[in-house]
Amino acid sequence: MSQRRFKLGFLTHAFGRDPKQTYRDLIEQFEVAEALGFDGGWIAQHHLSGGFGQASSPLVLLAAVAARTQRIELGTGVIVLPLEDSLRLAEDAAVLDEISGGRVQLGLGSGGANLAVFDAFGQDPEQRNALFRDGLNRLRQALSGAPLANAASLQPPAAELDRRLWHSHGTPEGAVDAARQGNGLLLGTATHDPLTVQKPLADAYLAAWNHSDARPRIGVVRAVFPARDRATAQAELAPDIELHVPRLIREGIIDEATTLEQHLRLLNVHHGHPDEVIASLRSDPSLLPYADYFIPLVQSESSTQEQILRRLETIAREIAPALGWQPRQRGADTPVGTTQPGVAVG
Repeated sequence: MSQRRFKLGFLTHAFGRDPKQTYRDLIEQFEVAEALGFDGGWIAQHHLSGGFGQASSPLVLLAAVAARTQRIELGTGVIVLPLEDSLRLAEDAAVLDEISGGRVQLGLGSGGANLAVFDAFGQDPEQRNALFRDGLNRLRQALSGAPLANAASLQPPAAELDRRLWHSHGTPEGAVDAARQGNGLLLGTATHDPLTVQKPLADAYLAAWNHSDARPRIGVVRAVFPARDRATAQAELAPDIELHVPRLIREGIIDEATTLEQHLRLLNVHHGHPDEVIASLRSDPSLLPYADYFIPLVQSESSTQEQILRRLETIAREIAPALGWQPRQRGADTPVGTTQPGVAVG
């Protein structure tokens, strides 16, 4: 029985207290991932985060990555579109796409996890969905090459980048909108229950897809923390998992703190020996049946660079191949920047 073809990426929140070292480490992560055959790397945007995430300008960081890599795709997971000037974003993304040889995958969101900073940008968080829709329309108009003010158009031209847009949505209505526009759908780590939280989004997206000239694209992010054994993985994660317990209580998922094992389950963290991780990922109802792009998250708040690189290697060499992925052969398959999934086993 053939397995679903998918690309392999990784997501980073650029955690770290020292921005200079965090950026150096992030560039190295992309270099190592490219050498391991990863198809892409994705950077999450964090505004005014006070150290939680250091990537307030992911396109700038990805420009530095582009200068040190040749093949790996450069994704944003995601840019908070309501806090951006869409035309300026189109210009920056177009320049990055040009200098990288068409490697940009532009993920966009409405900012549900960033509501506290909307006031600092002079925006009303209650209007974030309307701001997202308006911003997306303006962004796509610019990328399409349509005439703008005084008959001018985007420079450099970036019509192909319009085929590499992704939305992050938390409602079936948002997923349907992404499908109708021909864009990809990004599904996050799915705290608590991917079956009820994400499967309806993926199903709604696929049901609404009606573009005969393109294939639907679903990217699925999962927290993946392989280690020598389950106890080692939990020891590495324990200090950071405690930081998320207040959110689980605030969202009504739990009434009070419980065991580390239970917290990891509720946060949908796939961890342990590689064989355990493989089995856990295979049982995830919203991952392999849907993923065109599997995007593991391998860094928690206090992860060391050594741990991150070790996890990337384990995923590329042991975990992803067991799920149906093979590293792309240079010059032997899909041109860089297209939306076609990578090679997989039959």
